[in-house]
Amino acid sequence: MKKHRLTPNMENYLETVLVLEREHGHAHVKDIAQTLGIKMPSVTQALGKLKKASLVNYGRYGAVTLTARGRAIGRRFMKDHRVLARFFRGVLGVDPAVAEEDACRIEHVISRRTLDKLEKLSRRLAGAKRRSKR
Repeated sequence: MKKHRLTPNMENYLETVLVLEREHGHAHVKDIAQTLGIKMPSVTQALGKLKKASLVNYGRYGAVTLTARGRAIGRRFMKDHRVLARFFRGVLGVDPAVAEEDACRIEHVISRRTLDKLEKLSRRLAGAKRRSKR
């Protein structure tokens, strides 16, 4: 299988399909477009690329589901997003809406090594905060 380089937008599609799958068992082009605030032809084009990369199951006018590999990638980016948003809100005191926006942008470019260190720092600080409240 040829390895495809995913763009941040394609990664966002995977995350969106993952969320919709969890809520409804599958996604539809219309739902993805509404969630991401884009036009349906853009979604259709992106799904074609994701299908070629073996990340989604998709047939014209049908339901969209993730392949096992697509689901794993989507879960990884969702976790990265949560780690970043939690760090921005809890450690830096960033407004929740801004923290979500920034996490969405940064999750696609931050290195695994840096993200792991941020996550460890967040846990350490959260533990220290809990201990100080006792």
